[in-house]
Amino acid sequence: MVIRRVPCLWMAIALGALAVRGEDLTTRQGVTYTNIAVQRHDQSGLHVRHAGGEAVIPHADVLPELREYYNRMAKNLTPSRSTAGAAEPPAGPGDLEVRGGRIYRNVVVRKVEPYAVRFDHDTGSTRVYFTDVPDKAVRDRMRTAVPVPYEPPDEDDFITVDGQVFRNVEILETTPDGLTFRHAGGVTTRRFVSLPEDVRARYGYDAVAAQKYVLDQAKEQQRAQEEEAVRRVLKKFDPQSAPVGVAVPLTVFDVKTHKQGKSEYRVSFAVKNHTDQLLFIRTIPYDSKMKALVGGKKFKIQPRAEGERLDVVVPLVAPSELRIYCGDFQTNRPLRW
Repeated sequence: MVIRRVPCLWMAIALGALAVRGEDLTTRQGVTYTNIAVQRHDQSGLHVRHAGGEAVIPHADVLPELREYYNRMAKNLTPSRSTAGAAEPPAGPGDLEVRGGRIYRNVVVRKVEPYAVRFDHDTGSTRVYFTDVPDKAVRDRMRTAVPVPYEPPDEDDFITVDGQVFRNVEILETTPDGLTFRHAGGVTTRRFVSLPEDVRARYGYDAVAAQKYVLDQAKEQQRAQEEEAVRRVLKKFDPQSAPVGVAVPLTVFDVKTHKQGKSEYRVSFAVKNHTDQLLFIRTIPYDSKMKALVGGKKFKIQPRAEGERLDVVVPLVAPSELRIYCGDFQTNRPLRW
């Protein structure tokens, strides 16, 4: 198998986006939906969110060998409320209805056997006995159908261990855990454990390195989410929060800590406003490595307030220090648990 590679310069520019985006889906008409998330699928098609908004992609517009793959991506496999109670349309010229009323949509016949027919449809592939087809005309049509042969894989195709076929593969990124590649149906990331042995060997798959990479990625993602949460909190704070010329506008005292359950840490404290003005303060908890944690809050302190009690709740990590900001004034309080 020979895999075409994209130029190094283009790869360097694109890899950052590929690392965090989802799948791309390219229809049989050549329309590409970028960074898709399949919300659900029903008789009307795949309901997806993508970089340009939302869309419903008819099953017939998806390559037959990829329909089941994209259907499995759906977060919710049940029909939407708008279609759940609606009557299913009757079978059309390209559909097949069997006994019991089930209708297979957009049938692509793959093999005609003496007593059954194999075919692809909107939600995958199946085999149906002719005795299960109640309509004689449809049964005769299936018996005499000219099968659309499976294209045998060539040097540019991938067949995964679960039988999924990706055509015209072009590698975009290699990580210790898997490959990101463009194919006839879009862009996909697959882990090495789902790829054939020869592909794993060619790209130097190591199970220990892959496990470490996955754990490191999870930690990095959690760190990025925490930093983003802190950034959103800080963005809300008023820049002008203390009177000019007041060296110590407030005092923080009686700091107490309390662990709530297994995953929340509560810090309470009292403040005294030494000024005749309304003060805005912000509190940011830090861990032992002086990294800001989620849980920072903003408070208003009334003029000349004495002993007003405030609290901050920090999820997951016990903070080692609480920093309180009021304009240019800052005071730090070490925490004990």
